[in-house]
This record gives sequence, C-alpha cells and structure tokens, in this order.
Amino acid sequence: MDKARDPVPGVAKRVGKPSWKDPRLLLGILIVLASCVGVVALTSSMDRTTAMYSAKADISLGEEITPEKLTIVNVKLDALEERYVQADPGMLEGTRANSLVRAGQLLPRSALGLDDGTNRRPVSIDLPDSLPQAITPGAHVDVWVSLKERSENTYAPPSLLLPSAEVSSRAERATGFGGTSGTLLELLVEDTKLADLLEAMANDARIIVVFNPGASAS
Repeated sequence: MDKARDPVPGVAKRVGKPSWKDPRLLLGILIVLASCVGVVALTSSMDRTTAMYSAKADISLGEEITPEKLTIVNVKLDALEERYVQADPGMLEGTRANSLVRAGQLLPRSALGLDDGTNRRPVSIDLPDSLPQAITPGAHVDVWVSLKERSENTYAPPSLLLPSAEVSSRAERATGFGGTSGTLLELLVEDTKLADLLEAMANDARIIVVFNPGASAS
C-alpha cells in the first residue's frame, strides 16, 4: 500500500465554495429581502401625511373661502382625516364659512357652506355690564331675556331665548376715562329665533348672557 497517497491525519477536507444555485443561500436572501421590504412599508405607513388646508387668519361667518385665505400643511390625522378639507381648490368653489374658523386651525368640512347662505345671522347686542373673559369669538353662550312688565320698573322672570348661541365677535365699550361701561357682543342667531330677539331688544327687555362651557368645548 502506497503511504504517500494516504491523507494526512488530522487535516479536514477543504469545503467547496458556495454556489448561487444552493437553495439554502437563495432562501436566506429571500428572507432578508422580505424583511427589508416589510420594514420600509411599515415606516412609510407610519410617516404618511396628507396635505390639508389651514386658515391664514380668522375666517368669519359668511366670509367667502378661497385658496388665498388658506395655507397648506402636511399633517398625519389617520381616522380624523375625513373631518377636514384636503388641499384641493375644487372643494372650495362657491363656498362660504358657516362658522368661525380661527387662524392656524385646520379647515373643518363642517365649516363649509354654499352660496345660498346659512340659517344664522350675526346680531349685535349692547350689554351694560362686562362679561367673563371666557366669552370670546367661537365660544357659546345662553341668552336669557326678561321682558318688561306693564309697570316700567318691573320685569318678568327671565326665560331662555337662545341656548348655545355662538359668539362671532366681542368689543368692550370704553367710558372715555380709561375704563369700560359695557360690552358689545355679536351673536350668530338662527332665523327661527331672530324675530323674538329683535322684539325683545326693541322693547328694552333685560338681556342676560351666560357662558356655556359645555357647548363651547364641543
């Protein structure tokens, strides 16, 4: 027996180079690629934003809404996206605001009205007293009216005339000596209540305005 041809004891045979045809190598590559695709898809879905309209300045009731009065912001809203107006000029054609939209606020779909108008009208009420600071544009108040009795010095018990009326503007009436002597409040009044309020004002009824925090927060 030729000992020169015998393998050297303790020396392992050299492993051959891996082949691209090796199914185990191909399976490993596919697993890595699938993992990378999944991570990219998950990251993209988490970072997805939508272009929405935001008011540049306050938009009051009845004011025409045009792209010039809005700015485009990219936000992530998920399930809340349907409540706001996407940055599409076609959605603004022939629309006016049917509620106050504050500067910097996303434009709600509920604030869009048609040119045929709204069933609320702005009415100014001159109140002799100052009001709580919480009563600002966009807040809601309950308006109580106390009608004059036949005797000019007495009034009937107050009754609720306007529940949850929205405030569109507020201005303090100056006395000329650096103080205030009352408040000029503008409310958005529905057509069905407009005549009753104007009648009360014309007959010098006593008008009491009470802040409604529940309606203002909704």
